[in-house]
Amino acid sequence: MINLMPYELKKQTSAARANFILFRLVIFLGFAIGFLSLACTLTYFLLVSAKASAKMQQLKIDASTSPIQKQANTFRSDLIISKGILKRQISYSSVLTELGKIMPAGTILDSFSVNDNSFGTTIKLKVLSTTSENETKLKQNFGSSKTFTNYKFDSTSSSQDNTKYPFVINISVTANRNSNI
Repeated sequence: MINLMPYELKKQTSAARANFILFRLVIFLGFAIGFLSLACTLTYFLLVSAKASAKMQQLKIDASTSPIQKQANTFRSDLIISKGILKRQISYSSVLTELGKIMPAGTILDSFSVNDNSFGTTIKLKVLSTTSENETKLKQNFGSSKTFTNYKFDSTSSSQDNTKYPFVINISVTANRNSNI
């Protein structure tokens, strides 16, 4: 078939066809932009709603765990207080055991008194001994002790009252509170 249309009409028909395609494209782009805008708006509102819901859930969780958290904080502070008390705790039996290890054979304590105020201060000990040489052994043993420090020899005397332990050795030592017995 031969196209006998005039050139001007051909040009107009071609332009009309292009305008119709462009019109459809503009309509399609309008729908696409509208759909994307609607999707973005819907997504925004869903995110805001989810955030508000999560915040409400967090407030509910915080409200339900608040008493538990208070109990945990109270327990934690009680543990800190207990730790401080345990650090200051003194086992008198371990002090006596250490003192027994220090005493050489042939010596006994005549009197010994210890209380909370005795630690860090000078304690006077009266040691009964079978020989006067036990004073040097006492000095060596107290010198190597971590529990007792500041050994000081006061005096040695003879006792006529006790025939088994005729010598009385008076010494002064300091008992340490924080020793690793």
